[in-house]
Amino acid sequence: MTPPLPFYVQPDDAPAKREILRAALRLFSEHGLAGTSIRDIARESGYTNPALYRHFPSKEALALHLFETCHERVWKTCDAALRAGGTFDEKLERYVAAWLGLFEAYPDVLAFLSDSARVLWPKAKGSVRRRTMIGLGRRLMREAPRVGAGEVDVDVAAAGMQGTLAELARMIHVGAAPGPPSSWQSRLVTLFHRLAG
Repeated sequence: MTPPLPFYVQPDDAPAKREILRAALRLFSEHGLAGTSIRDIARESGYTNPALYRHFPSKEALALHLFETCHERVWKTCDAALRAGGTFDEKLERYVAAWLGLFEAYPDVLAFLSDSARVLWPKAKGSVRRRTMIGLGRRLMREAPRVGAGEVDVDVAAAGMQGTLAELARMIHVGAAPGPPSSWQSRLVTLFHRLAG
């Protein structure tokens, strides 16, 4: 039985493009953009350099395509968790669960996004750059009791939450903290509630 396609591969993508996308994301997440060459992607995917260039004009274009596709999925998933409504506590619980669920399902995606943001974010199209994770964090934290009362700055609360989520993912990814990611949910919710709730 063929495994399901990851979300960053489209069902109508040619077989070569599918394998190139999978190989590139795996290599970018493990070795970074600078540490991954076109030859590495070709070797890992089982296709030649010319096959890669048929689908993407450069390694940078391939990386940017993956970055934008992956960021959109992460943002939309976390945005949906906030849009479902409810109290601050309910939204916080859903948001953390959504983020941890993404990391559990796609650890390579979150590692790639985190490690390549400095280089690829400025190059991303405007529709992607308008949808920031820190913006979602601000939207959630504006509803927190201590932020609403003026005791905690909304930017500090949002940065504290997003930074903690990103750093914990990095620690789990490299084996510096135990997984699975979902095992951290109650501790994270408690921490963020103490920060801003």
